[in-house]
Amino acid sequence: MAEVRVEIAGLGISLAGADTLRCAMALPGMGVFVAPEGDADLLVALDQPLGLPRCRLLHQFDIADGTIQARFGIDAEGTYYYAFGHQGLLRYDLRQPRRVDLSPMPNPSVLRFALWTAVAMAGLPLGAVPVHSSVVVCNGRAVMCLGESGTGKSTHTRLWLENVAGTHLLNDDSPIVRHCDGEVRVYGSPWSGKTHCYLAESYPIAGLLRLEQRPENTIRRLGTVEAFAALQPSCPPALARDERCMDLLVQFISNVLQHVPAYRMGCLPNADAAHLSHDTLMP
Repeated sequence: MAEVRVEIAGLGISLAGADTLRCAMALPGMGVFVAPEGDADLLVALDQPLGLPRCRLLHQFDIADGTIQARFGIDAEGTYYYAFGHQGLLRYDLRQPRRVDLSPMPNPSVLRFALWTAVAMAGLPLGAVPVHSSVVVCNGRAVMCLGESGTGKSTHTRLWLENVAGTHLLNDDSPIVRHCDGEVRVYGSPWSGKTHCYLAESYPIAGLLRLEQRPENTIRRLGTVEAFAALQPSCPPALARDERCMDLLVQFISNVLQHVPAYRMGCLPNADAAHLSHDTLMP
């Protein structure tokens, strides 16, 4: 069995397997995160002969452009399972938090999502969570644009790139936020949606922007409860379907908001919106 070490969100991750490992390393962006040999915080064991026991269903949703239904459940022993249609299984046990098992997965789209899920599940106890957002970096600090699909996250970061000097895109879909040693940073990841932006970089976060389409540009800082409500929907939704995961997620969000301000922004798709958010978060 072959093994490759990658580093994602500051976590050393050992990917071990055979055919599925080769498929994993051929996925867009994954090669950017290959790291020198060293200690592993997490083992993702690929090509495991997994079977699906009787589980209590916690969540189900579509992946692979709606062609495959994923199901998230928990068995009587407290072990979590993801079933990706008939395309593969993922197993994760919080009592053994440094290991995730995946069955053989020949479908690259399913494998890509399964690896994201593995990092989301195993990263949670380590204070690392993927957050659905588009992230722009300016002068060494990051701004994370949050919002439902279609609210203009990518548009707003593009407006920064076009109108604010010294900016670049870090990730356009699923960067990873990590709270560690009293600091909160956002990391590039191998998962960036349809935008191929794969950077093994990390930055402190200047602020979170929850975006809404409005007929004028407005921005205001959120209080604690509003800030929690702004960030939580952008975290992996399955984590909120289980009490143990939700407890860890609440602690993660609380830790982030102790260090990072959150804002609600009504915006138009124009340069003035970019200047307003820049001048507010980076005066």
